[in-house]
Amino acid sequence: MGNRPVVSCEVNTCTHWLPGQRCGAGNIDILHEEEGHMARSPQHTQCKTFAQRRGVPNLLGSLDNVNWQGLTSAYFRPGQQITPTVTCVVSSCRFWGDGNVCEADRIEVTGLDADESQDTNCHTYDRRQGSTG
Repeated sequence: MGNRPVVSCEVNTCTHWLPGQRCGAGNIDILHEEEGHMARSPQHTQCKTFAQRRGVPNLLGSLDNVNWQGLTSAYFRPGQQITPTVTCVVSSCRFWGDGNVCEADRIEVTGLDADESQDTNCHTYDRRQGSTG
């Protein structure tokens, strides 16, 4: 799995979203919004891990990707960061590293009131110098 940047997430409609703009997922996947197209801005990225908080079936379906250790630690130590691993295939970003890891210290996922993963963005995206496409 990838590195563990601090994740700040405003996607309050996701099953993994926690108060304080934290993410309770074990791993998040940052992808290009359109497969086969190179990202050029944050709007061309998405958090594919997004699962809409809508009823018990969606909640149960997302339980296989929960950071249980982080959640337990945060319960006993309020303010504790719950950092998921980050797998990122957006190679046009300067924070992208070999093995599809995110090398940023922290990332911000935006998409307040999102209905689907395409409504989310990795706001930390910064175009790599010399990146074409």
